Amino acid sequence: MQSREGAIHIPYGLLAVLLLMTSCVNHRELITLNAGEENLESGKNQAIRKTDRVSPTEYVIHPKDLLIIHINTFEGNTSEFLQRAFSSNDLNNNGGRQFGPEALYYNSYQVDGQGFIYLPLIERINVSGKTPVGVKTALDSAYAKHFRFVSANVKLANMRVTVLGEVENPGLVYFYNDETTLLEAISMAGDFSDFGNRKKVKLIRRTESGSTTAMLDLYNSDFIGTEYFYVKPNDIIYVEPIKAKAFDVGAESVGIVLSVVSTLALLANIFIDLKRE
Repeated sequence: MQSREGAIHIPYGLLAVLLLMTSCVNHRELITLNAGEENLESGKNQAIRKTDRVSPTEYVIHPKDLLIIHINTFEGNTSEFLQRAFSSNDLNNNGGRQFGPEALYYNSYQVDGQGFIYLPLIERINVSGKTPVGVKTALDSAYAKHFRFVSANVKLANMRVTVLGEVENPGLVYFYNDETTLLEAISMAGDFSDFGNRKKVKLIRRTESGSTTAMLDLYNSDFIGTEYFYVKPNDIIYVEPIKAKAFDVGAESVGIVLSVVSTLALLANIFIDLKRE
């Protein structure tokens, strides 16, 4: 469209096209575990890739972990003890115990800095470096000196990970399955946002000697066979943004600037027309 003589002309259309081109994202980059799968969109109804089963390593207890411990003891006969033991593990007969993040904290035992927990009769016991099953075995042995029948039930209370960055609902995610995957944790945080970079997912994991930071590529299906496929309690997951987010924010700023410039140009054109008359 040709502008009137003397009017200020701004190539808005060209600028909008350039912004659109710089902010475009390849569709394939928005699909998880998609790298190298040429037949992914062909609909051939066949397996794309087969991966050997990868089992998560057992979690070992660290200082500051929270443990839920229930000691079931009895001095009667074996049959009565078994009935009582199984009923105490029944979800419909939990002895008035409450569940949930706050209740788990207040009804659990915290491992101190030296790896000990303190319990009645046995005073303290070292649990650091043990699995929950290992702690149960140690408690059964310690309490066997005081009771005829004893069976400990040990659960880890801090079954949670922190998911940050480009997900729909960042924050703490609680899980109650020892084989929860990283993809499940991200899905529980609302899945990737429109700007989530599947090629750059950072995972920080606590270890015996400190922590390990890994940069993961969830665009590549080889990720399934790594030790980071399953999450562990206290993992921190950060999803980086794609570069298009910076252009999106820039486009919003440019839009505001263009509105101001357009208004000024309109006022200038009106002023020029009035001056001509």
